[in-house]
Amino acid sequence: MTIHAAVLLITLSGLVFEIGLTRIYSATIWYHYAFVAVSVALLGWGLGGVALHLLRRFLLPTREKASFLAVCYAAAIVVCLWTIVQFPFRLELLPVYFVAPLVPFLFAGMSLSMIFHLNPDIASTLYFADLTGASVGALAVTVLLEWFGSESTVLLIATAPLGASALLSKRYRTTALFGAFIVVALAVSNERTLLFRVTPGELKAMHRHMQENAGARLAQTGWNAYSRIDAVEGFPPPNLARLYIDSDAWTNAQEWDGNIESIRNLRDWYRALPFRLVSNPETLIIGPGGGSDVLVALGSGSRKVTAVELNPLMLRFMRHYGDRAGNIYNRPDVEVIESEGRTFISRTHQKFDVIFLGFVDTWASVASGGLSLSENYLYTTQAFQAYYDHLTENGILAIMRWRADVPRLVSNAVTLLGVEEASKRTVVLVEKRDTPDDPAQMIFLLRKRRFTDLETADIMEWSLANPIIVPGRHADAPYDSLFAGRKTLAQVIADSSQRMDPVSDDSPFYFATERPWGIPYRTRQALNSLIGPLLVLLALFIIFGKPKGKRSGPYAASIVYFACLGTGFIAVELTLLQNLTLLVGHPIFTLSILLFTILAAGGFGSALSGRVPPRWACLAVAALGAISAFGLPKLIPVLLPLELNVRVAIAVALIAPFGVMMGMPFPQGLRRTGKGSLPAPPFYWGLNGIMSVVGSVGTVVVALIFGFQIVMLAGSACYFFAAIASGPMTRPS
Repeated sequence: MTIHAAVLLITLSGLVFEIGLTRIYSATIWYHYAFVAVSVALLGWGLGGVALHLLRRFLLPTREKASFLAVCYAAAIVVCLWTIVQFPFRLELLPVYFVAPLVPFLFAGMSLSMIFHLNPDIASTLYFADLTGASVGALAVTVLLEWFGSESTVLLIATAPLGASALLSKRYRTTALFGAFIVVALAVSNERTLLFRVTPGELKAMHRHMQENAGARLAQTGWNAYSRIDAVEGFPPPNLARLYIDSDAWTNAQEWDGNIESIRNLRDWYRALPFRLVSNPETLIIGPGGGSDVLVALGSGSRKVTAVELNPLMLRFMRHYGDRAGNIYNRPDVEVIESEGRTFISRTHQKFDVIFLGFVDTWASVASGGLSLSENYLYTTQAFQAYYDHLTENGILAIMRWRADVPRLVSNAVTLLGVEEASKRTVVLVEKRDTPDDPAQMIFLLRKRRFTDLETADIMEWSLANPIIVPGRHADAPYDSLFAGRKTLAQVIADSSQRMDPVSDDSPFYFATERPWGIPYRTRQALNSLIGPLLVLLALFIIFGKPKGKRSGPYAASIVYFACLGTGFIAVELTLLQNLTLLVGHPIFTLSILLFTILAAGGFGSALSGRVPPRWACLAVAALGAISAFGLPKLIPVLLPLELNVRVAIAVALIAPFGVMMGMPFPQGLRRTGKGSLPAPPFYWGLNGIMSVVGSVGTVVVALIFGFQIVMLAGSACYFFAAIASGPMTRPS
């Protein structure tokens, strides 16, 4: 029991540390790098097995050594956080930010693989403890981040491997208990001492703005599993505070007395232009943030505003300002819905005169921790269809973003309505005021009916905006050729300097516009620095891993088997989480419920693994994946209108069978290692970890190019090949 408890504590701490690290990296560096933090975590777990395999002649496995490595793991967590705090991010420090978390995960991987090596006969129950610990971590991290913040959470979770060390060996028990006392003291006092308070790097807008405004001061900070929000006060009136999401995307909390007449002048603001086309509308605002768009809607005559905000921290921060902000989110004419906008629009039966999305993105990593390229279900063609269906006959969808967003928004509209109707119902304007420090904003309008000649003539006269597209009046290139029929949408997309193909739920990477594949330059840099050395290491590992004088056939089959399991598991898991995030409607639910379910079910499957041959378990996953690849995209839109508790229950029911079957093959394979042509378990632990990194990177790239349906099919194919390899691997030497 002590061995199983130690494994549980190590993996629990690993998942919490990994998620806490993605939150810190998203808030201090840039959301793209949070993905690399996850990859580094997976790599570290794998490298622990690699290191143990390479040092097998000098580092004979014992429980005492596993206990010592757990102490090293805990100490490395604290050192990693201290490094990030002491060296705020600059581009030249990027290698440091990659290596710092690699060390603790390396020690964790070494400790775990040593435990598995010492106890191959109970690999199934150890793997059960492994996945159970990770699943408990998935539940715990949401609470820990909200209660203590990322820094204190990372410190507190270092007590778990210290507890594991105390369970594994009496020799290090006193050291572990004393270390746990020190770590808890540091975590509890961190809010006062700020010894471990991370600060945003130089790439972050918050860092720049506070340097440019001498009076700016940090008033409050909040964390949850979705983002970090900082309230910075001291900006010129009427700004009460600027609320930064992960230190970059920001929204302003405005000073207001609560009197509608005092904000009537907002009707003349550029952001209010869409409201000139309707009178006394019922307005839906998705992502209201600090409430600027709510003020515009009320000042422009909206009789009711429905504000749908995903992040509970944002609502809490705004309500903190109370009367000074006009109690904007407690007014009778403002209904606040805490939900994801796409989920709300799919569930409600209301129709709106104006549906308004103003700069709705956070530049934060997604909570699943796996894909951090800011995929967004608010800007897909399926989302446009949902908005369009919830407009009144005179209604308008209004999206405010930057000029660079025009190609993709137009492409979505044409895909939805066809060229002829899109040309009659689409207006695109860009602000006349434009400076390097404050670039012009763009307004995209899609109307339920066609614009009239009188309306388009009036729009052409608006003094605050220049036309990009106005039906029958004006169209910039290449939209003039598109709407005149001289070019098809496919030709316009092919000729564009950026990716402007329509965005779908299957590949919701709206912001991935860089050619050829949409991967941002910073992410390409990070991946290149990670994948190249990784592939070299993998090749050397496989070439020199075979025991001397043994047959090559079973060894080669084992390489295929464990490599396919590592790649397939991460591909199927991330695709399931991605699809079901849309279903449950909130990334925090994805983390706390769905990730918990798939890991807990995997642990249950591991415990039962002796009853199902590995071939049949792999084939079952392959079949489930193939069915889901085609079935989930059709099923999820049908389920979106259901109540939250029903959707969560369905999501759990959908994901649990995958977890059970995916938890079986790995421990079954480990039980057969260490004999004949097959190296000891640490070798395969390392191989599985390395291939998990390859799988996570491959998932991103394939999803960007082909969509998640193909990713799921690729993951299913991995399990199919693992099933084929399981036979030769287990034949007697």
